[in-house]
Amino acid sequence: MKAAPADIKDSGIVAALAGHWALAITELSYLAVGFGDHHWIATEAGGRRWFVTVAELSGGWRGAAPEQGWADLQGAMHTVIALRDVGLEFALAPMPTGDGRPLVRLDSERAVILFSYLEGTAGAFNQRLPEHERRALIEMLARLHGTTAVVRDTAADRDLTPASLPGLRAALDDLQRPWAGGPYSEPARQFLAGRTADILAGLERYADLVKEAAASGPPVITHGEPHPGNVFRSGSRLFLIDWDTVGLALPERDLVHVADAGSPETALYSELTGRAVSDVAMAAYKLRWQLDDLALNVAEFRSSHADDANTAAMWADLPGLADDMTRLASAG
Repeated sequence: MKAAPADIKDSGIVAALAGHWALAITELSYLAVGFGDHHWIATEAGGRRWFVTVAELSGGWRGAAPEQGWADLQGAMHTVIALRDVGLEFALAPMPTGDGRPLVRLDSERAVILFSYLEGTAGAFNQRLPEHERRALIEMLARLHGTTAVVRDTAADRDLTPASLPGLRAALDDLQRPWAGGPYSEPARQFLAGRTADILAGLERYADLVKEAAASGPPVITHGEPHPGNVFRSGSRLFLIDWDTVGLALPERDLVHVADAGSPETALYSELTGRAVSDVAMAAYKLRWQLDDLALNVAEFRSSHADDANTAAMWADLPGLADDMTRLASAG
């Protein structure tokens, strides 16, 4: 996120790190990275650094209630720890608290997760990885998907249809009266009014793709968002970060971030796993990503919000999301 919420106080984070991880933090620096959650670098007196995530437990894809978000996030962190412990060294798992928990409450709406700090850099969301890194990532995903049995009974099911879509349909049914959540509400309503036909066509196409994709094979354990922005380079090693969407789904949920249908990367995946990659499932997940982002942005603008760096970035993204959704829905 571009900016931390005003109601998250450094003192609260420092107290959580002291009380649950026994860390004496002398400096806390906000990082304007990622989307959805908030991140800091925490430094101890001796100079050791830690990466701190404060996760929003309500709203967005995690669900409307904080308890739902807490249960989902707690399950995700237990899952990535289990994957790391069975030998997936590229899975960047959280640091447990003194009593073994993967995360703690900051307040009723947020949780704190602690990670070891690694020197290195992450990629950018829309970046195309070089060929050797695409191959390395495919190999990582093949290994990940091959560990499904380890977490099959505990990992969350990640339905192909995101929970945000009913809210998008509700917004389309609510275009006849003004929206008053904040400064972007009315502009967003007017924008949607001009794109209603495109969005309805996208939703219809998506429903058809989901029906076809369901027959493509059994689910596997997936990272969920292994795009270049979640590929972290530290020295000569690659890690996958941001495992909060980990869960059981079709393998194309991951592959769509790395490869195109019929590409050398999908051929490599099939060679490594013995599983054919479904072009239909790839198309479904591509369209799903755009619809979900569009729906989450619209939900933000229909609700109470301020004009800040975060909402300004979401507003700037809205036309591109609608354009990409329309293009994908019209393809083949």
